[in-house]
Amino acid sequence: MLLTGQEPCAEDHATVSKLIGRIPQGEFRIIVRSESGTPVVLMNAPLLHDGTPMPTLYWLVGPVEVAAISTLEATGAIDLIESIIGLEAIEIVHNAYAKRRDAFIPVDHVGPRPFG
Repeated sequence: MLLTGQEPCAEDHATVSKLIGRIPQGEFRIIVRSESGTPVVLMNAPLLHDGTPMPTLYWLVGPVEVAAISTLEATGAIDLIESIIGLEAIEIVHNAYAKRRDAFIPVDHVGPRPFG
């Protein structure tokens, strides 16, 4: 199964490298862009170029959005959401996420698989 989203151009690769602080080590697509065109959300392949598992299917890279999420996490939003919707609901979402990510693993892959 092929990744969905917009294939990155050379400028996107350079921008993403700056946003994450290193050169991406696997295939990715751009799922969301800011109004100015900067990548905000990436979809990563489940395996890096060297076969290392990549557990993060959707990766938030937009600096404004990352700062906002970091603030929410630092102020206890995760605990609040867990108490509101419950751990069982969160487990269902995590399992659906893993199933979607794993659908992109080549059927002939025999090495380590992403988890988490």
